[in-house]
Amino acid sequence: MIDKLIEKFYTRLPNKKAQSIILHSLFWVVWLTRSFYDTYSLWGVKWGLAYVLIVFLSQVPLVYIHLYLYVPKLLNQKKYITYFTITGLSIYGYSLLNYQLLTTIPRENMPERMTRFVGNMTPNFDLLEGLIVVILTYALKYTLIAFITQNELLKLQKEKLQLELNALKAQIHPHFLFNTLNNLYSLTLKNSEKASEMVLKLSDIMRYVLYQANEEKVLLSKEIDFITSYTELQRIRYHNRYDIRIEVEGEVEEQLIAPLLFIDFVENAFKHGIDKRFSDGFVHIRFTIEPNKVALQVKNSIGTDEQSGLHQKEAGIGLYNVKKRLSLLYPQKHQLAITHDEEEFNVNLQIELT
Repeated sequence: MIDKLIEKFYTRLPNKKAQSIILHSLFWVVWLTRSFYDTYSLWGVKWGLAYVLIVFLSQVPLVYIHLYLYVPKLLNQKKYITYFTITGLSIYGYSLLNYQLLTTIPRENMPERMTRFVGNMTPNFDLLEGLIVVILTYALKYTLIAFITQNELLKLQKEKLQLELNALKAQIHPHFLFNTLNNLYSLTLKNSEKASEMVLKLSDIMRYVLYQANEEKVLLSKEIDFITSYTELQRIRYHNRYDIRIEVEGEVEEQLIAPLLFIDFVENAFKHGIDKRFSDGFVHIRFTIEPNKVALQVKNSIGTDEQSGLHQKEAGIGLYNVKKRLSLLYPQKHQLAITHDEEEFNVNLQIELT
């Protein structure tokens, strides 16, 4: 919660000088309020404020000389003996200054309790307070610096991930379009009556790929419709010669998912499972939908080329891209298993939806 408050503070107030003034002022208000709370009930508001003012005037030089001179010039340069010696002397100097300021206050109207307190003081009476404020301010400053640095690194990592995702999506679009147009070209060469139907299917598919798929998330129902249209496109292309099925089990409601995660597995199944067979090929696609999870199973026959299974296992840009996108978009929230034997290639993918 504190991390979010600090992040919101830096987001809403980008001016670094203003940030510094507000944070330093906030520290002194909180820190001195503690001293005022301890004294006003004993000495009254007036003398409590007087004591806090003297503490403030004594501690400010100690804190800022330590943070902006001793730490960068001595501690960060590993001059430890010099640093600890000078810091110790400065703490004593703070206590001595505080003592001198308090003992010079006229005591005519000073409350009796405060008079006794001042009368019993020695020059080293506030050494512990000086040590505490030095350690506390150092810890606060460098904890805040560490938080800001970590926050900046996280932003850079997110930007890097987004650039990678954009690059991968840029590769997906032309890759998918190239393969689909090849399919259409083969039908037009055969003067197939199915070519016009295929053009309509292709227009629906490309509308999704070029427009809706540019969103960070899309409705799962739209993504499944896209895979269904692509499957129908392949069924037209192959004139129903092969066993091509797509099934959806479960209720598709308002779940969201990153676009174009499934197409490479499906496209790969047709490319390696049917293109290299003259008959008896099959592609079976099954979606299983749960409220917070979607599972995809793709089974396909392996081509008659005895190396086809190996080629499919080592498939190029498409499967590489989708594996990369899954690792970026759903880290620790997906499971992908790819298996094959001499007759069948299987892909099982499960994604947790949030």
